[in-house]
Amino acid sequence: MLKKLKKLGISFLTSLMVVTGIGQGFINADQTLPQLDLEAKSAIAVDAKTGQIIYAKDDKQTYPVASMSKLLTAYILLQAIHKGEVTWETKVTPTATEVDISNNTELTNVPLQEGHSYTIRQLYQAMLVGSANAATMLIGNAISGTQTKFIDKMRETAKSLGITDAKIYSANGLTAKYLGDEIYPNTDENAENEFSVRDMAIISQKLIKEYPEILETTKLTKIDFNDNGEITTVNNTNELLQDDSNLEVDGLKTGTSDAAGYCFASTTNKDGHRIITVIAGAKDNDARFDQTKNLLNYIYNNYDYLVISTNQALRQDVKVKYGKQSSVSAIIGNDLSLWVPKNTREKALQIKLTPKSSTIEAPIKQGETVGDCQITIAGNLGFVDGSTDLKTKALAANSVEGINILIKWWQMLRDAI
Repeated sequence: MLKKLKKLGISFLTSLMVVTGIGQGFINADQTLPQLDLEAKSAIAVDAKTGQIIYAKDDKQTYPVASMSKLLTAYILLQAIHKGEVTWETKVTPTATEVDISNNTELTNVPLQEGHSYTIRQLYQAMLVGSANAATMLIGNAISGTQTKFIDKMRETAKSLGITDAKIYSANGLTAKYLGDEIYPNTDENAENEFSVRDMAIISQKLIKEYPEILETTKLTKIDFNDNGEITTVNNTNELLQDDSNLEVDGLKTGTSDAAGYCFASTTNKDGHRIITVIAGAKDNDARFDQTKNLLNYIYNNYDYLVISTNQALRQDVKVKYGKQSSVSAIIGNDLSLWVPKNTREKALQIKLTPKSSTIEAPIKQGETVGDCQITIAGNLGFVDGSTDLKTKALAANSVEGINILIKWWQMLRDAI
């Protein structure tokens, strides 16, 4: 499969160079993709490496997301561990309220006991595998001291990721009425965390790119939570981990509440390319997994992964001033990749080269930046960071020596007249 994709990428590039240029009009692809209308309030699929949006349905509208909120708590925790602010062996003792929450049979939890302490590692695994709500609150206490301070940190972190539309009231996504005296100040008891599926995709992408070790936990089908010798076996709420569809799902997090419906943020690494999907507001437990499979199969059946390789030549040259050559060839500065509709012809792609100035003065060294490349694909939905195209540097394919200094002075004088 990988050889096939590589071959596809090479054949694309041969044709791609033909359409390279400045100011060319955008050309629409002839191919029309089959429609996919998922049975969910909103959904999104993105490439985990680039953030390219492959599919979107109402992806900017915020909805309650319940326990998918725990992914933001996980991101903050892993950030704190990498900074040395807490360790996996840091111990935390629950408050009386958190003990009560942990023993509420209406909620997903591991039971906690008053006066007992638990390591961050235990709580982290319980949070991601068993969606343990009280354990998630303990993680917030370990990082910020109180739930209120941790919610403030969640809000700040979300903004730092470019998420400005979220409503955040809890570390775990519970409806506020379940939080007892640890409810965020001045919060309505029916309030729940709200994010768009695009927001959740941003958080998921950040987690996987910056802290890929999270997948070692999210792929676990169960854990044994050991509380001073008392073992509670916790099964993963992600049923696709044991699915027989060969989609190779290894994360990330479910979410369920009356207001949220059934939600699921998934990730799969198939043929060496990782995709993130987020479903919000499915009608029931089976539906969130079925709709995720429908979305993944839609992508694999209708898209190919195109690699535009480093050092590929661009058709347009860059003008050179005071050089032994009047122009220099340009190449793409680094590997770029895009999901493109299957059988898309080369006219669906456009590379626009913009020189860093109207003319570049010699001498020029091979590999020196001579401009910027912007790559656009017809029908592209953009990227989760808000950008619309792939961008990279254009580099000089070869060196260009400067002309004799006396000749250069003469040309400079001539140009000045």
